[in-house]
Amino acid sequence: MKKYLPYILFFLLAAWVAAGPVMRRDMTRDKRYTLSAATTGILDSVRQPMEIEVYLQGEFPSYFRKLAEETRTLLDQFSARNPHIHYKFINPQKNALGERLEKEGMKPAEITVRKNNALRQLRIYPWARLNYGNKKVNVPLLVSLPGKPVEEQIDRSIENLEYAFSSAVYNLTQTHKPSIAVLKGHGEWDDLHLAGLLTALHDNYRLAPFTLDSLRTGPARTLAQLQRYDMVLLAGPTKAFSDTAKYALDQYILNGGKMLMAVDPVHAYKDTLMKAGKTYALHAGLNLTDWLFFYGVRLNPVLVKDLVAAPVVLKTGEVAGNPQLEPFPWYYSPLAFPNRRHPTGKNVGKVKLDFASDIDTIKAIPLKKTVILHSSPYTQTVGVPLQINFSEIGSEPDKRRYNDGIKIFGVLVEGNFRSAYADRIKPFAVTRHRDTGRSKIAVIADGDIVRNDVAGGRPLPLGYDKWSRMQYDNETFIKNVIAYLLDKAGLLKLKNKEFHIPLLDKNKVIAQGKTWAALNTLGPVLFWLLVGLAVYYRRKQKFARRV
Repeated sequence: MKKYLPYILFFLLAAWVAAGPVMRRDMTRDKRYTLSAATTGILDSVRQPMEIEVYLQGEFPSYFRKLAEETRTLLDQFSARNPHIHYKFINPQKNALGERLEKEGMKPAEITVRKNNALRQLRIYPWARLNYGNKKVNVPLLVSLPGKPVEEQIDRSIENLEYAFSSAVYNLTQTHKPSIAVLKGHGEWDDLHLAGLLTALHDNYRLAPFTLDSLRTGPARTLAQLQRYDMVLLAGPTKAFSDTAKYALDQYILNGGKMLMAVDPVHAYKDTLMKAGKTYALHAGLNLTDWLFFYGVRLNPVLVKDLVAAPVVLKTGEVAGNPQLEPFPWYYSPLAFPNRRHPTGKNVGKVKLDFASDIDTIKAIPLKKTVILHSSPYTQTVGVPLQINFSEIGSEPDKRRYNDGIKIFGVLVEGNFRSAYADRIKPFAVTRHRDTGRSKIAVIADGDIVRNDVAGGRPLPLGYDKWSRMQYDNETFIKNVIAYLLDKAGLLKLKNKEFHIPLLDKNKVIAQGKTWAALNTLGPVLFWLLVGLAVYYRRKQKFARRV
């Protein structure tokens, strides 16, 4: 009995380990299977059952199976961290579920695959739904990167999975949504032209219009009401700001309030251009220069023309009563590049601007200034006043003049702000004036970045150009900026998570594929054949000696 005791103890230990909790150890270089501190804190706040439905089950190409497996691995970690979280994979092709998902806003990815020498189109739903109590949220699992190969989009989507699910869990578990005041009273965009952005923000934020008109009669009371909001959105103002309004915003920021400013230093209107064929660009005269200077930002009253620009669609003729439309590059509509090294620009495509100006940052102001949106290197700046008309389209641009280099369209300012009214007479009395205070603001030198087009009296999605019928990434970028400004949980840092996913060299696969396929097929067979022969001869020699 003593002889078998070690074996019995070994099997008992193995059974105990197998029945116990799953032991995990992340051996990857980039720690891709380790949840961040922000994620674990959010998961720990789930106090009741949360059901997650993932619609990535069925027949689809290998790269989507890869996304499904990575999603499953992540949700395994979520469930291991908090037993209240349960998930299941569902095939949306069964019971006409796909049609219902589309009606609920979950648009499918349409993929063409070759099978048995025939092309077949698949509709794949890379989405998940989280249900928590009486609340639910849809989570897109596929990051859209127009112009990039599907494999690269899948890799970027895998990097984004933790952020996508963690932010969804965070939004579901929060009892208090961050509040945003949408400023009115200075000629900002109306609700119809802000509907695309406000609709995109509605699920995660409390939105309310806020006018500064009452500053005339009760400035201190108005400031106190403004300070109840977590962030202020200033969207395309056209009227000058008084010292009273600037002081109220100054004290709001120094008391910790966040602010997103989409401001046009130059006024020019594309709708007028499309109707009349010409428009005029004039200095906006918003009276914000001195105020923004104290925050390290200067808006230049110029227009930036960029060779990397969105097209404008014009009528070039008519055939049998049908208008002939043709796209032309329109250099006053730059396609701006987000800073992809910063969380606000991670996995964001090009952002469309109209009649944008550029920004200078002032080094003497000791604040952290990060460029979050910029032009291509092929730019030309033009001063105002200026008449702009479509006659410019007919002529080939002189590329030698587009040599002004990269221009800044958007900047993020963070740190310990100093009041623009620290050493000046205050426009009105407040209970407690602050000379300094920590905060964050984002300044974008184009009001049109937050403006949606309108067709038939109805608002279109933000970033959709009704003339060229192209969708740009304005919505994603603005949502990222707002999330960064209001990110108390540190979630947006997850967007900077990068995985080192080794990719096959397609040229080598084509050149050496058959060789490696044969080696992988025949190699194991030959190996075990040699092992068998060696064992056979060893046994033959052993028993031959005994005889």
